[in-house]
Amino acid sequence: GDNNSGIKVFVYGAFGGRFDQEMGAIQALYKWSAVFQNQLFLYDDQTCAFLLPPKIKSEIRLAFFGEHPPNEEDDKGPDVFGEGPTCGLIPIGCRCDDTKTTGLKWNLDGSLPLEFGGLVSTSNRAMEKIITVQSSSAPLIFTAEITTA
Repeated sequence: GDNNSGIKVFVYGAFGGRFDQEMGAIQALYKWSAVFQNQLFLYDDQTCAFLLPPKIKSEIRLAFFGEHPPNEEDDKGPDVFGEGPTCGLIPIGCRCDDTKTTGLKWNLDGSLPLEFGGLVSTSNRAMEKIITVQSSSAPLIFTAEITTA
């Protein structure tokens, strides 16, 4: 059997340092995500990131979504933190074709590839409880802000 089945790996302190070290953490996502069935997550106090595999419709659930920032009147209560609502899809290393999303303020319809020098989906916003992402050609980094209510 697979010894890593069901294991989720959270790496805290992965961002906020030198750029070369942050890129090393991103490289680790590409190298090790498949080993942990795409359950490898990078975190610091302000952001999180993980790798979405190609050719699979990924469902992402963020703690916060919608137009308004969370406040004490939300059902989550005071002093709650979590991912969202600001998020992004970053193609690192290669172009990602036919990327389609749902649940974002600016959804992608697959008509333009995601690639550096072209379209990169940064500063997007989760608008629904569940976001779906599918890309046909290459993995994508999904990133979200960490919000404190």
